[in-house]
Amino acid sequence: MRGVMQYANAERKWEFFTSIRRTFEESLSHWPECDGAIIAGAQPAFIENVRGKCRHMIVCSGAAGPSEPAVVRVDDEAVGRMAAEHLIECGLKSFGYYGWGVNDLVGTGGTGFDRRHGFELAVQKAGFPCACYSASFGRETETNDWSNLIAWLRGLARPVGILTVDDGAAHNLASACRHAGLGVPEHVAIIGVNNDDLLCEAISTPLSSVDCGYSRLGHAAAYMLDRLLRGERLSNEERHLRIPPLRVVKRLSTDVLAVDDPHVADALRYIREHACDPCSVHDVLRHVPTGRRWLERQFVKSLGRTVGDEILRIRMERAQRLLVSGTLKMPAIAERCGFSCGPTLTRAFERALGISPSAYRRKAQNTPR
Repeated sequence: MRGVMQYANAERKWEFFTSIRRTFEESLSHWPECDGAIIAGAQPAFIENVRGKCRHMIVCSGAAGPSEPAVVRVDDEAVGRMAAEHLIECGLKSFGYYGWGVNDLVGTGGTGFDRRHGFELAVQKAGFPCACYSASFGRETETNDWSNLIAWLRGLARPVGILTVDDGAAHNLASACRHAGLGVPEHVAIIGVNNDDLLCEAISTPLSSVDCGYSRLGHAAAYMLDRLLRGERLSNEERHLRIPPLRVVKRLSTDVLAVDDPHVADALRYIREHACDPCSVHDVLRHVPTGRRWLERQFVKSLGRTVGDEILRIRMERAQRLLVSGTLKMPAIAERCGFSCGPTLTRAFERALGISPSAYRRKAQNTPR
């Protein structure tokens, strides 16, 4: 919607009749005849009903096939490849895909199949296997499938990197990991799709996600519709656009460098869960039955930083999120990040990032998202 409006406001004076999220079952008797329609997230029956109301229609759907006269969609195979490349760069050697209808999608096309296919091909090209799990979404509650999902997770070689079909599935998978006693990302690194910041941030370990840049689809669809309304003849290539994803937005759920030693993995998990309690290096050593010198050597070897550095890094990442996402005052942010007071946080923040917390907040909030 944002991309469509940006194009229209800059190029054309279009009158809009919009209907959002109520389009799956409703009658279209109240819809006026229109020159063009841009449809996304709708069922086939609804699309057919709209087709009879307008001269031209652009379908923005991963399930749209070649029979549609005009399609603008994300290149979902490229989404899968991008996610695979990100997880491979984390040093992972075990991979999985979690989405709906995995067993039924083979050969059928569509968003879920294409993302899985691109992911599998990229992982296999790098020389690694990929395990797939078919989730139960929709009318069935995810909890009906909970025990099977947890059993699947526990049976994977760890650490494992898993792509989910979207951010909602990533959120569900992270919850399953918690119930299974598996750390994210130490045991399971998770990456979703769509970069829905509400879903990605609404969890103790924020979720990495592939940003598809959907406003670009709206802009491209509006441009295509404009050309059709002006009577231009478009080639098949121009009528069927696949737009590549923008980037991976890395958050804590894939902030991992795969480590083989279970003691280091347990220490990392403990730090991620307790760094802001606060905790110290001595607290970590009480949890992990190893000597400090050995653990420090392994951290430097595997991560390039000490145990104390990792504790501080987790605290700084939480401070950055709280500075950007809300209006909490410094004393409250300091408390939530494991510091005794605001000035202590400020000094640590400036040493770590070279900027004061207040300046960081101003800069982040003045940057367009």
